[in-house]
Amino acid sequence: MKPLVYLAGPIAGLSYDDAVDWRAQASHDLATRGIEALSPMRAKHALEERRISTNFRDYAGSGPFYTSRGIMTRDFNDVKRSDALLVNLLGLRKQTTDTVMELGWAFALQKPTVVVIEPTGNVHDNHPLIAETFDFRVATMEEAIDAVAVILNR
Repeated sequence: MKPLVYLAGPIAGLSYDDAVDWRAQASHDLATRGIEALSPMRAKHALEERRISTNFRDYAGSGPFYTSRGIMTRDFNDVKRSDALLVNLLGLRKQTTDTVMELGWAFALQKPTVVVIEPTGNVHDNHPLIAETFDFRVATMEEAIDAVAVILNR
């Protein structure tokens, strides 16, 4: 069985492509190492038409995976069953609540996290509890893929 990696990072407020493209590339790169990736963007086609809203209620009627319970349940289950998390925080100007929550789950569940973040200046550097959830901190996605592969012996 292939090891699983959850691809955490911002979604709300981004374009669909910005939320999906890095995850698609990371999934491809991890697959070449025999690692399967879990994306919170899978089966989220209702988000394709416009900038992704910061209010989940805007997607009422889009199905059970667009509700607050559906999002929370699936994402928590994905973190719980993953062997590690790859977290992309590059270029953020404000903190991403959902990703911070996923980092907290990973910490509580003792899942290793590889966080891609600028060496300095990222908004997530200013909070001590968030910083303590970063098991491995790297500056590029390539470094993150390599770190995940090492952690999972791939």
